[in-house]
Amino acid sequence: MNRCCALAFGALIGALTLSVHVAPQAVAGPVLDKIVERKVIRFGYRTDAPPFAASVDGRPQGFSIDLCGRIAGAILEVSDLPEITGTFVTVGAEDRFDAIVDGKIDVLCGPTTATLTRRERVAFTIPYFATGVGAMLRQDAPASYADVLMEPIPGALPEGALADALSGRRLGMRAGTTAETWLMASEGDATIVSFDDHAAGATAVATGEIDVYFADQAILLGVAALHEDGAALQVSPATYTIEPYALAIPRGDEDLRLVMDRALSFLFRKKAFEPLYERYFGPLSLQARLFYRAAALPE
Repeated sequence: MNRCCALAFGALIGALTLSVHVAPQAVAGPVLDKIVERKVIRFGYRTDAPPFAASVDGRPQGFSIDLCGRIAGAILEVSDLPEITGTFVTVGAEDRFDAIVDGKIDVLCGPTTATLTRRERVAFTIPYFATGVGAMLRQDAPASYADVLMEPIPGALPEGALADALSGRRLGMRAGTTAETWLMASEGDATIVSFDDHAAGATAVATGEIDVYFADQAILLGVAALHEDGAALQVSPATYTIEPYALAIPRGDEDLRLVMDRALSFLFRKKAFEPLYERYFGPLSLQARLFYRAAALPE
């Protein structure tokens, strides 16, 4: 954790493209009470995970950053505060959950997969995106492994085909991610290289330092789109896991989670959600529409 910036949310909330309305309630709960008392909500975010969370000209930007802005607006509404300040603190993939447990941040705004193991340490909101572990490789990668990795339906591959294709290869991943967990359980005799950020992994693929870099597919697409050698890279069309993203908060505050779940549910049901989604991912597909319809909880 090495840097923070602050944004004030007050009259600005009403001017946002999409306002969030939540049912009035008495503010209660250890974390929510502290947020209201200090009039500051501390958001943690990673700088290397576009289009969800990244640092652009020193300021946080991305889909999950925008969602956290809506969360700040929801807390304003239930607390009757005239203004609340959102402080954004950079965290890494390895220390992001420590930042929540140690009380250094209130909400983790980033591409974070909700898992049972992680729920032993933190709590999660309803899911706000679904992706899965994918592969990044060069456009001219040898067919011996490229054909397998670029298979549109991994389930159609013969048993052991993926492990055989990766055998002896140099594979990369970001430590502290679910891609690391999946890869360590399935890589066989490949050489594994850990990178400090996704952009460095993409560069290693482009320069031939490694053969394949694994991360969540949605992040790989975002990284490739911004990379200077992006045209030389390709990302697998299918995923090898299912990764539901959610915002992470400290355990033990159901009131904070209720405010956040209600705000996200309201957001997902509104037609005006489409421009927000399309800003980062393009047109809202039928599959995505069904996902958000299912994710939103009824009032």
